[in-house]
Amino acid sequence: MISDLEGSVALVTGGASGIGRGICRVLASQGAAIAVADMDPDGAEVAAGKIREEGGSAVAVEMNVAEKRSVTEAVSAAEGLIGEIDVLVNNAGVIGAPGWQERVEVTGEDWEFTLRVNLIGTVNVTEAIEEGMTRRRRGSIVNIASIAGWTGNPDRSSYNASKAAVISYTRSMALRLARDGITVNCVCPGMIWTPMWEKISARQFAFGSEVFTDPGEARSNRELFDHMINVSTPLGRPQDPEDVGHAVAFFASPRARNITGQSLNVDGGRVMG
Repeated sequence: MISDLEGSVALVTGGASGIGRGICRVLASQGAAIAVADMDPDGAEVAAGKIREEGGSAVAVEMNVAEKRSVTEAVSAAEGLIGEIDVLVNNAGVIGAPGWQERVEVTGEDWEFTLRVNLIGTVNVTEAIEEGMTRRRRGSIVNIASIAGWTGNPDRSSYNASKAAVISYTRSMALRLARDGITVNCVCPGMIWTPMWEKISARQFAFGSEVFTDPGEARSNRELFDHMINVSTPLGRPQDPEDVGHAVAFFASPRARNITGQSLNVDGGRVMG
């Protein structure tokens, strides 16, 4: 078993499900103690419990990344339970305001909600752990953006813009924290069948899309997702949460000690460069 992260403590936001849960499992398998942070405390506890069942160390903390007080309290609770944070993974994210999948057009509410969670949430959690990492002069921050941050999309402009902002923020923080020995990098997932993508597929199945105008012979949300993979991904297969987790684990490990300010696409070759 690889143990690059043995003895380290990692906090993963949005860790109760989807990509976040996969990241937690991979980091735990490599020796890190995990703080699973999520707005859903029950889901976070289930994810943490699964890690413990597999022989790892994990605790659950309730956190709303969009609220500074919630972030501060959750970070304090996590550090009190498992120690000071060595690795921060800013994974929590949304694609729109509640009910976005039932609307044809992006609304002002979608813009405000998406930026508040995806961008400001990343800033809030980073600022909460920055002082401790700076004092110890070590640490790794990995932000989860999306290949949507590199590409345009007529259906999800607010989401794409928020992820582009996360990529830019990654570079700015890499420059700011480099002198303190802290690396800041970004992973950009492609298409992964998570609860979020289930809703995206449902929306596209219901309303169509300017990007994927031909659904092929898809008869369900999952078949539409698979069709989109076939027509847009060179490797011809979807990614999974653990694929993202392995990229995160590399950036968090000593092997990446001289890598900072970088963005890595984990997307089967859909976006290159």
